[in-house]
Amino acid sequence: MQTLRPYQRAALDGLRASIARGRRRVLLVLPTGAGKTTVAAAMIHGAVARGKRVLFLAHRKELIDQCSQRLDQFSIPHGVIMAGHRRWHPLMPVQVASVQTLVRRAMPPADLVIVDEAHHARARTYQRILDHYPHAPVIGLTATPWRTDGRGLGELFEDIVAPVSIKELTEQGYLVPVTGFAYDSPDLRAVRTRGGDYERRGLELAMGGQVIAGHIVERYLEHGRGKRAILFATSVRHSLDLVSRFQAAGVRAEHLDGETDRDTRERILARLASGATQVVSNVGVLTEGWDCPSVEICILARPTQSVALYLQMVGRVLRPAPGKTVARIHDHAGCILMHGLPSAERDYSLTSDTASAQGESEAMRALRQCQQCYAIYEPRGPACPMCGWERPAPQPR
Repeated sequence: MQTLRPYQRAALDGLRASIARGRRRVLLVLPTGAGKTTVAAAMIHGAVARGKRVLFLAHRKELIDQCSQRLDQFSIPHGVIMAGHRRWHPLMPVQVASVQTLVRRAMPPADLVIVDEAHHARARTYQRILDHYPHAPVIGLTATPWRTDGRGLGELFEDIVAPVSIKELTEQGYLVPVTGFAYDSPDLRAVRTRGGDYERRGLELAMGGQVIAGHIVERYLEHGRGKRAILFATSVRHSLDLVSRFQAAGVRAEHLDGETDRDTRERILARLASGATQVVSNVGVLTEGWDCPSVEICILARPTQSVALYLQMVGRVLRPAPGKTVARIHDHAGCILMHGLPSAERDYSLTSDTASAQGESEAMRALRQCQQCYAIYEPRGPACPMCGWERPAPQPR
């Protein structure tokens, strides 16, 4: 079995202690890049050793494949329940299942159920499956313990285990430091809110202006030219326009969205990983189940009221890679000033909502923005740590 990091062992210990106290549904919170799937595989390894049957649930192919690959690394035989998947082995004691497929099929026996990206588990499909296992412990995995409507997950889980924060992972070297630059603050006053976040059509209009679109390319050329970047756009039209602008500026850029077929998507992401492509712009696709540690810049062109979505987007660039010493956020959507830096202390509890998770601490309220390079930073001296700019002293009256 693979050697676990100290906080991963602490996560397993915390889960075991909670179940020993009689909790049947426990939520494990680990930031993006902390290895939730590795912890799940270690948990499954221990359960199988005790003769237990395990069901792992996920809602996207990428998450299914990620878990299957990790189980292979732990030498755990398993089957996959997903339409057309080559690893259909229904008699295996461990099953990795697509929620969309399993809800239409006979449920396999399970003594332990693990739910990946558990912030989605309020959906009816998940509930129909979980209702089939009233006596099995249910372990939820997430980096962002809030529902899509912004509420906490106390209706779904009885206990929460949160062994480590983004700040601690960065200090321990498991994630790279991140620097945020807030370049634009779009006018969102006319954009309606629907389902707890901005309405997409209004966002497209607010973000589609020439000024912000031009700044997105200019700032990349100025501060990130040649570095690999992932861009989050508001709509397909918005994404395609930005890709066209990057290409016109000589940057190798590509677009993908939910309608991009699987083979094309994999080729695009392979080109990004190799460096053949420098910028990939996407719409609602690369927030979960995708890892590319060599990507150094996250370009935010999609405003959001959701701290969960914000952390999912910026989490894509926090993983370390050879030669990578820092990650950059190019924020053209007002996200950092709304939600704080990724490392901000947040309320990870079953009763917290996204409003209480905004990083509303003394540290966030004290954040400063450099008027020269636009960096967002915690003041530790008179000068901007990125460019040395100093705020002018107030003039005597």
